[in-house]
Amino acid sequence: MKDIFKVTYEFLMFLSRITGFSYKEINIMVWFIIIPMSWMLLIDKIRGKHYFKTSFTALIIIVLLFIKDYTISCNKLFDVSADFLRGFNPVGMNYTEASVVICLLVPLIVYFVLIKKAYFSTKPI
Repeated sequence: MKDIFKVTYEFLMFLSRITGFSYKEINIMVWFIIIPMSWMLLIDKIRGKHYFKTSFTALIIIVLLFIKDYTISCNKLFDVSADFLRGFNPVGMNYTEASVVICLLVPLIVYFVLIKKAYFSTKPI
């Protein structure tokens, strides 16, 4: 798990370097905007409508309009997320393990289900 965590961290640091955003800002963009938006796109593909991606985009725009300092907001949200992941210590998962399971494994499972339904399912929902 440490290797997976390290590769993910290095990739986010690479994105940070090429975009000029901090590691925490990139982290929030990926896990709170990009991944959920991609899920909304897949759900809309499954449903044959544009409700989810449109609603999510509107929500993100509204939230961003009300944020006075993006960096401070990202730092706070990152810290809350890190505290959440550290909260798995009592069940035997350290921060690194919880990060891999919650932030990588769970989203991959969601992607698998959504992509299967969006592109390989013959039954409409």
